[in-house]
Amino acid sequence: MGQTVRQDVAIRDLRPEDVEAVVALATAAWEPIYAHRRKVMGDALFEKLYSDWRERKAAEVRSACARAAGADVCVAEDAGRVVGFITFTSDDVTQVAEIGNNAVHPAFQGRGIGTAMYRHVFAKLKERGVRYVKVTTGGDPAHAPARRAYEKAGFTIQLPSVTYYRAL
Repeated sequence: MGQTVRQDVAIRDLRPEDVEAVVALATAAWEPIYAHRRKVMGDALFEKLYSDWRERKAAEVRSACARAAGADVCVAEDAGRVVGFITFTSDDVTQVAEIGNNAVHPAFQGRGIGTAMYRHVFAKLKERGVRYVKVTTGGDPAHAPARRAYEKAGFTIQLPSVTYYRAL
């Protein structure tokens, strides 16, 4: 079965009937990220780049759920409800894995569910012979909760980057 976080939360592999719940959770979880981008970029640039972000995020998550590019997906389930998810891929040659889209529903954050999902995935990856795992996130204030979660999960090596925009 899955790893138990609390008595009523388990981490398990994705089932086909979970996909739409995962997509809904992802779009809800990314709302604050895109709200921050709109605030920083202004409406004009935001609309040029991200007017369809919900559809793109949904397509990204559905693609991972369909195991595109070898992705795996696990979910956190609380009393029959999907409350978190994590996507990941691994490379047998480099022995490096990558965590992709992942989130815990806002109403369930702060309960150790994210940490439990990372631990669950780390154990799966170790069984595959993976030696390293990476995750990429934003440096803006909207991504601060993600950065805290990754640091709590033991991610310590960072390669910061900056993206600049200029109006013409």
